Amino acid sequence: MTADATVGPHTVRARVTFLPASAGGRATPAMSGIRPVLRLGEVLTSCVVRSAEGIESFQPERAYDVDVEIVFWQEYGNLFSPEAPVRLYDGSRLIATGEYLPPAED
Repeated sequence: MTADATVGPHTVRARVTFLPASAGGRATPAMSGIRPVLRLGEVLTSCVVRSAEGIESFQPERAYDVDVEIVFWQEYGNLFSPEAPVRLYDGSRLIATGEYLPPAED
């Protein structure tokens, strides 16, 4: 996948696991539509995370397929690497980790 930094918001599919509160994650389950920040290299940028499975809330320690909309794609799309790990933060607190999934073939 090649990042096209000329268009703007861009969505990628990922599989993420939210951390439990005991590991520094959220005290309550995250809802589909959550707006954490996403690490792209050394930059943290806004994103929207929605369930790709029609699930309303994400329980900790379970993997979910999600769509990650990178809000400022025009500015930071060039930093996107599909091989990089997914790291989602609430402020400076890591709340979820995962991996990007390859694009679905039609």
